[in-house]
Amino acid sequence: MNSLLSLDQSVSLFLKNFIPHNIYFDNFFSFFSLKGSSILIWILVIVAVAILEERKYPGISKKDKKFLVLFSLSFLLTTLIVEYILKNIFERVRPIATQIYQCPTDYSFPSGHAATAFAAATILSFFDKKRRWFYYTIAVLISFSRIYLGCHYFLDVLIGVIIGYFLSKILLKLFIKL
Repeated sequence: MNSLLSLDQSVSLFLKNFIPHNIYFDNFFSFFSLKGSSILIWILVIVAVAILEERKYPGISKKDKKFLVLFSLSFLLTTLIVEYILKNIFERVRPIATQIYQCPTDYSFPSGHAATAFAAATILSFFDKKRRWFYYTIAVLISFSRIYLGCHYFLDVLIGVIIGYFLSKILLKLFIKL
């Protein structure tokens, strides 16, 4: 176990320093972490897509209502499982943060940002396949920002990605069956 944690720390340090730290990248990645509120990024994405998307019919369609319910359920369920259950089971201390960004003080494993980012991207991609690459790019940027800013280790983020993706896939399968 110690060798896995040592490898995780080495990979995390490599990824954290892979992109040079300067005011531009620091601000760029800080935006994607939004002081712990990545839901704001997804709300901005949804609003932007809704505004830019040509709609045949005014108002909210039945599909839009299902999307909003499924998106909200996925985001809330992922947050509940990661932030309130898993983090308190594993109790992994966060990396020592730098001065770039003020990281949360709760536990780090798994990454809630990565989990909710991939939960959101998975749901959005299901309903809007033509922008799939865009949603997953946002999810990757949010996830990577957590390592770049020193708030998470690589395995925190990787497991968060897996949890968010698979929780949303399970919800989508249930949604299709119903």
